[in-house]
Amino acid sequence: MNLEFKFLSEENVYPSKYLNVVKQNFVMPNGIQKSFEIHKGGEVVIILPLTNDNQVVCVTQYRVGPKKLMTELPGGFVDNGETPIQAAERELLEETGFKGDLKYVQTIFPDSYSTIKRHVFIAKNSRKMQDPNLDESEFLKIDLLNVKDFRDHLIKGQLTHLESAYLAMDFLNLL
Repeated sequence: MNLEFKFLSEENVYPSKYLNVVKQNFVMPNGIQKSFEIHKGGEVVIILPLTNDNQVVCVTQYRVGPKKLMTELPGGFVDNGETPIQAAERELLEETGFKGDLKYVQTIFPDSYSTIKRHVFIAKNSRKMQDPNLDESEFLKIDLLNVKDFRDHLIKGQLTHLESAYLAMDFLNLL
């Protein structure tokens, strides 16, 4: 049984740096043509930094989608010419001022209507090296949560990139 869709065309519906939406047209296995709106984007990194005393370094910032402050893991876009691990190191230092021993966990797609690749990392032995160096649109504070409190925070579902946090915690055998 053929499950593949045949790609026909793509048109840019909403071009933007962070939320580029395209309409992609396909022929489905049953011969019917259908259009789908896709969030088209590049690569991002999410990092779970863990200190030597088992504190998870988090950032609390306002998120415009849910319109609320959320405590979550640091992360950001992979810049042109950067590898994901270079982006993870840069984003961790810029957002939190921390450095750690980075290890790759996994690459995932955020959802079925997105081309974004999210690279998940852990940063063991994380330690504060400097003050954060934030972009003009970043307003956040650093929070350290012990592993139990972070696990409880995960269960409440009150952070973005929830599946990335679970993957990182599982990688560390901390679930």
